[in-house]
Amino acid sequence: MKYFKNIEKFVTNKAVFCGIDIHLDRWSLCYICDGQVVEKLSLKGEFKYLLSNINQSYVSASSIHFVYEAGFSGFHLYRKLKENGYECTITPPNRVPSVLDKVKTDKRDAEKLARYLAGGLLKSVFVPPPSVEAERHILRMRNSCQTKMTRTKTQIKSLLNLQGIIWPAENGRAWTISHLDWLKTLKFDQNEIRFVLDHYLMEYQFLRQQIATLTKKIRELSKNSAYSANYKRLTACRGIGLITAMTFLLELCDIVRFPSAEKFASYLGLTPSQYSSGTKVRLGHITREGNPHVRRVLVESAWTVIRHDPVLCDKYNRIRSKGTNGKKAIVGVARSLAIRLRRCLLDQVPYAIGVD
Repeated sequence: MKYFKNIEKFVTNKAVFCGIDIHLDRWSLCYICDGQVVEKLSLKGEFKYLLSNINQSYVSASSIHFVYEAGFSGFHLYRKLKENGYECTITPPNRVPSVLDKVKTDKRDAEKLARYLAGGLLKSVFVPPPSVEAERHILRMRNSCQTKMTRTKTQIKSLLNLQGIIWPAENGRAWTISHLDWLKTLKFDQNEIRFVLDHYLMEYQFLRQQIATLTKKIRELSKNSAYSANYKRLTACRGIGLITAMTFLLELCDIVRFPSAEKFASYLGLTPSQYSSGTKVRLGHITREGNPHVRRVLVESAWTVIRHDPVLCDKYNRIRSKGTNGKKAIVGVARSLAIRLRRCLLDQVPYAIGVD
């Protein structure tokens, strides 16, 4: 719907803000200029249709600034708009101010985004270079395969439990060659159980091979000139290995974009939530906002780091001495570890064990 007969004349030499509510097949748009809704419309979800709409009515505007929420659509639209000379913001959905509307439509969501953008109320996500984004997919695919393999191993154990087969104590939790050979030689009264177990083992072997191939590719990336120096600085910390270091570098991309240690910890979601009223201050669980991939590998690595770094080990013990359980204590250690790793990259120095 057009709210002005001559849009091009109204927006001449003015700043225009456009909110886009993106879905798989269609995009809902709302243009705002001078605080007024200029046009609401729905387009087929392809950039060429958006560009045609811009050229038809908004070429006379001094600037056009677009905004859409981060999600399944990724950064493709952002990059296409930038290539054509337009400003664009991708905002995290959980940072869009909430309004308790009783009527929610795509066009209303688009208008809300446009008004918040015009008012300067929206945060923006960091858009990595295409090469870094592509390399991230390798890390994330490996993590996905690792998750699937863990699920497959659980399914195998559950199948054995249903058949009353006790897991050999000498095997422990290890999935060794002898362990796999034992699984292949098991006999069952029903052939169907053997059939199911064989397919689980095939799936396990496939995923294991996939993980090995992806790990090899990640190791090759770590030797790339863009990462090798910082990779060596991070892995100077005993407990920080290939996956943690490369996750840190690829997911964060540019460490300089975090102006302080507090903002960095907040981005990782390792800052405690806080509920304050009057003189009462209560700290809650960590916010879990920001990048979950970096947070996960940091917490996993922190369990190993405290065995080698006396300063972080002391911190872990201090937190535990207050009655806090180990899982919460290790999150506190992970926060300190993250801040120290950030400082290593900023100062371009290797991680130093035992330095506070």
